[in-house]
Amino acid sequence: MKREISRRDFLRGTMGLAAATAMAGMTGCAQASETQGTTAQESTAQAPETTAAPTTAAQEKGIYIPGTYQATANGMKPVTVTMTFDAEKITDVALDVSGETENIGQAAADTLIAQILEKQGTDIDGVASATVTTTAVKVAAEACIAQAKGESVNIPQQEAKSGSMLDLSFMDKPDPIPESQISRVLDCDVAVVGLGVAGVCAARAAAEGGLKVVAMEKISTVSARSSQFSMFNCEKSREVGIEDLDAAALVNEMMTQMSHRADPRILKRWADNCGEAITWYGNGYEGLQWLKASDPNPEDENAVYAKPMAAMPAYDPQVDHERIFSGTMNFRPKGHAPVLQANFDRAVATGNLDAYFDSPARQLLTDAEGRVTGVIFQSLTDDSYTQVNAARGVVLATGGFGHNDAMMAYYLPWIHDIIDKYNVTYGHTDIKANYANMGDGHQMGMWAGAQMEPGPLGSMAHGDFGKLGPDAFLQLNAQGQRFTNEDQTNDHYGAQFVRQPTPIYMVFDANWPDQLKHMQGGLGSVRSANQDTIDTIDQWTAARGDTIEELATNLGFTGEAYDNFVASVARYNELCDKGVDEDFGKTPKRMFALNTAPFYAIRDEGSLRFLVTLGGLKTNEKAQVLDREYHVIDGLYAIGNTQGGRFVGDYPTTIAGASHSIACTYGYLVGNELASL
Repeated sequence: MKREISRRDFLRGTMGLAAATAMAGMTGCAQASETQGTTAQESTAQAPETTAAPTTAAQEKGIYIPGTYQATANGMKPVTVTMTFDAEKITDVALDVSGETENIGQAAADTLIAQILEKQGTDIDGVASATVTTTAVKVAAEACIAQAKGESVNIPQQEAKSGSMLDLSFMDKPDPIPESQISRVLDCDVAVVGLGVAGVCAARAAAEGGLKVVAMEKISTVSARSSQFSMFNCEKSREVGIEDLDAAALVNEMMTQMSHRADPRILKRWADNCGEAITWYGNGYEGLQWLKASDPNPEDENAVYAKPMAAMPAYDPQVDHERIFSGTMNFRPKGHAPVLQANFDRAVATGNLDAYFDSPARQLLTDAEGRVTGVIFQSLTDDSYTQVNAARGVVLATGGFGHNDAMMAYYLPWIHDIIDKYNVTYGHTDIKANYANMGDGHQMGMWAGAQMEPGPLGSMAHGDFGKLGPDAFLQLNAQGQRFTNEDQTNDHYGAQFVRQPTPIYMVFDANWPDQLKHMQGGLGSVRSANQDTIDTIDQWTAARGDTIEELATNLGFTGEAYDNFVASVARYNELCDKGVDEDFGKTPKRMFALNTAPFYAIRDEGSLRFLVTLGGLKTNEKAQVLDREYHVIDGLYAIGNTQGGRFVGDYPTTIAGASHSIACTYGYLVGNELASL
């Protein structure tokens, strides 16, 4: 039989969760048909373990056990992949993406099927506009492929007991790996642990600086997601039309948004150097086209280009609830993945970089004085250990810890304990089907005496209303009550969402297209609508009504909640007519009375996305890791989502693309500084 694994069980009950239980609530990978001559049965991915289909003569002669297999992973909603195999190849793929956004995830299905069949696996480009659905399809397909190969999938389970103690074993330093288990020793100047944007930039900068670099990565490729990088105050940004900004004012606003918990020295060093670093990173892709926001996109749909986000309206402290800065570059058309790969290739081309994939780092090496002298990594293909001696230092760039249940429970309990409200979008897994973001760098750093930064740690956990983003239209909760000043960025909308009875409704009237231009702007905001969006409004709204009462009824409101809904709209219209929001203080510029039928509402039942954790090891502004006494641990650096001091409490959307930009900038700076020692 198949067993459903809930999203709460997923985070509470698994540490190295297999891909067959991807993200949040997976059905087992079920074999729908067996090889000829055997009895049809199911192979389940259930707790406590999964039993693979029995090895057969067909498997011994080919790659796969012929049959049809099925697995489900969560995209925006559950995504089911059904795959049929003969002994040598994948012969058919079917996707059930009926719960995905119609013109995004659902529209990507045919492309994803074609790519899997063409590549005969999950090493596919995916669909850039449907990354959540793409990830779910890839993870579920990997589970089916694993089952078709007869591989077992173990899912360790532990009961979540009420009142139980937190598991802090991740802080405990393990016994050293015996020298007898080390199969080889490599000597280098710099060891880079992790090859996301931060690690690749550090490796390239160091290698181009003439250093011998050894890099290790847990998964099979360099790791990229999304497209946005903050970039300003440099020749290239001015060339493409991005106006200079006051870097100190930007840092101060970010500090205000994070209640002054971050390290302004780290943020200011980033702000002063990001233009140079992102220019270097973009130019790592030979032939990259740098365009202005007003330029047409390249005619060649495969051409890689960089284009700024449109500038935000000037900040008006008498109107705007938050201060938003312009200065963000988008890499297109497939996000920054091609640019990241090109930067990695440049590092390899120097002849100074040796990179090992499918090779997670396990332990740091230190000398008698506590200096970090190297790192040991393990090959996932043969389980052998390699010792890397790094004369100048080790750079930790291992990303976050979003799939480490114990670390989430301890450092981010406010997300861990309500994870069922989030779509968990990180999907990178290693070749043994374990998630990659397990906080490896954080743990190794702590074992070497490093300090984790004080909490509350930051994360990317945001949401919005889809077609209209987090725009400042009237919002009502499931009880029909208005609950906030709606003029917020998507990080603050997400903070409100988890504190309200849901779903949340965005309510507006027929004049909405003309009202968009009055919105402040910011990450995810919508300030205009094309004709297709206007014409398809019934497809992306939950209901319409010729009266507010009819709208409430069509949304399913009854009883007291219905009365509240109608009364809340009436009160809102009253405040709009007064020209002052006496209840929540929203600017009159964005108070739009609902007077013109038809009336519409978007229903948000769970748009929240949990992307990555952002808290990390305490460092100084040079990314040198600090011990518990705030002294530098010689030879140890942390960058990317392993570095603390960047985003604390939340990820402010004061300027879009700050996370990628800081990762790239500090990788660039650390690599160059190590080369200059």
